[in-house]
Order: sequence, then structure tokens, then C-alpha cells
Amino acid sequence: MLSFLKFVRIAFWVVLMTLLFSLGAATSVITYNKNIRWEDIATDDNISSDSTIAERETINKSRNSAVKISSMGLNFFAGSSTMTGTYFVAKERHYVLTVHHGILGPCFFIVVSHDDQTYSCKEYVTMDKINDYVIIELEGEIFNRDPIRIPQDLPRGNQWKKSYSILNKIIYTGYPNTVGPLTLRGDVVGYNKDEYLYVFSHAYGGASGSGVFSKQGKYIGYVVAIDVGSTDLGVDVLENIVIVAPALNIDWNSVLQ
Repeated sequence: MLSFLKFVRIAFWVVLMTLLFSLGAATSVITYNKNIRWEDIATDDNISSDSTIAERETINKSRNSAVKISSMGLNFFAGSSTMTGTYFVAKERHYVLTVHHGILGPCFFIVVSHDDQTYSCKEYVTMDKINDYVIIELEGEIFNRDPIRIPQDLPRGNQWKKSYSILNKIIYTGYPNTVGPLTLRGDVVGYNKDEYLYVFSHAYGGASGSGVFSKQGKYIGYVVAIDVGSTDLGVDVLENIVIVAPALNIDWNSVLQ
């Protein structure tokens, strides 16, 4: 009987100490969490430590140069579109590159935005329907964005071929469905005879125009579409096969001369 009472007493103190320890730990966690703010977490430079130093630099470059672009037509029936663009500087002038197919109206109906700040189009510098891109000159710089620099951030010489090599890693940042910026990885998986790249990744409406970077941090192209093919059952949309237009075909002389 004495042994049983002794066991009950020991068990009581063990349970009590466990409860007190758990309560103290929970209080400590709650107190500690009070010092963490979402504003400190949701920053462009909060990048996984699993990434290499080179990858983190490329992710930073991708995220900090991505902007959202809206275009409206001249009338109600023309509608509106939203896409992604890459902010860049050439010869100390400020530009954005995006897709041609998203442009619905004149320059003064273009809105470039980031963090609830909007910026105006000064003029369309180049509109290339075949290669599906537009270079927009801005009225001035975009604050809190870090533009890529042309030609410094383009591949040179044999770097172009390496950047487009099969299974080379890529990174891009966009605004799918106006949400973002969202950053994704991918792999070059093939080529199209019309001079496009096939990349294994993901893309949705609004991601068109997103700047694509090689793992070395070079700007190598922009997202234009996802693959839509015909099957025995009809049309099949492959959201994980992304079509990328190579930056090799952009007329950079339009901003460098």
C-alpha cells in the first residue's frame, strides 16, 4: 500500500511538472512570436538558405526587376490586359520589356506598377509583333526596384549557347493572375523551330512578359505562353511547359544607339 501511495505521489509531481513546463514553453513561444512581424518576413531578400550564393543573387535580380503592367484599349470593347515586365536601364534611361500580345492600346493607356506605386509610359521604343515583345520607355525611374543593366546583364559570346543548353536551370518572376511577384525555377527542355525555348516550369495568365534568367544571372528571354497542343481527346493545355522567347532576338540597338 505504501509503495502504491509513493508511486501516486511521484506520478502526481511528474504530471504537474510536465504541465508547468509545457505551459512555460507555450508562453515563451507566444512571447517570442510577438517580436516577429510579417513585414520582416515578406521581403524580396528573404531567400531560402538552401539556394547557392549564385542562385540567391539571380533570384534577387529576378524579383527586384519584375513589374506588373496593365494595358487598356481605346474603347470598352477592346478590354484590358495584365502582364509582367522586366525593368531595365540602358544609357541611363529607364525601360520595361514585356510581350507585344498584351498591348491593347496607346502608350498613355499603359500603367506600370509595383507596391501600389504607378509609373507612366513615355513612348513605345520598339514593337515587334513577330518576336512578341515591346520595349517601353518610362517617364523616370521606378523606386524600390533594381533594374537590370543592358548590355551588362546579357550573355556574351558562347554564354548564349550555354544559357540555352538542354536542362540548364532558369529562374523567372512574374504576376500570374495579377498575384505576385512569384518566383519559379525551371529547366530548358527543348527548342521550337520558330526560335522559341521550351522550359519545364509553370506559368499562368499574367505571367507573360516575365524575364527569364540563367543560373548565372544573365537575362536570356521572356515568357510568352504555355503550350497548347492537340490530342485525340481535343485541345490539351500543358501548364508546366512554358514557351520562352530568347533575348537573342531582341533589337537592343534601339536602346543602345
